[in-house]
Amino acid sequence: MKEILIRRDQETFNKSVSYKVVFEDGQIVSLENGETKKVIIHKVPGTVYAQLNWHRSKTIVIDETTTELILKADKIKNWFGPRVFGFVILITLLPRLIWDEAPFVKPLSIIGLSILLLCTIYAFIIKSNDWILIEKR
Repeated sequence: MKEILIRRDQETFNKSVSYKVVFEDGQIVSLENGETKKVIIHKVPGTVYAQLNWHRSKTIVIDETTTELILKADKIKNWFGPRVFGFVILITLLPRLIWDEAPFVKPLSIIGLSILLLCTIYAFIIKSNDWILIEKR
């Protein structure tokens, strides 16, 4: 048996959602924004990962030297991603509202929607295991 400290950093983007820390033995710990908890692990060495809705972190191994786990959100996906999506949506929809009959509006909308679709596939399907970062100490 081993006691470790699990700490979640203070965030602005995912502040209303709790992270779930899932251990190999089936133990699940829920952490709110900025919360810290002490957990007793029954199986060492063991694996652990963090989960946020359908996104999760990479699985890491907890050994005898591990005393603390720190959960962080990926800054690029959680800060930059929504702003890029909003910008691409504006590029896609705004020209249709302003210049309805202009010849460049339809290609611009198709390009904007294609970029939005590619970014969504990349972020939510290909890189879905990188939304939460676990640092062990």
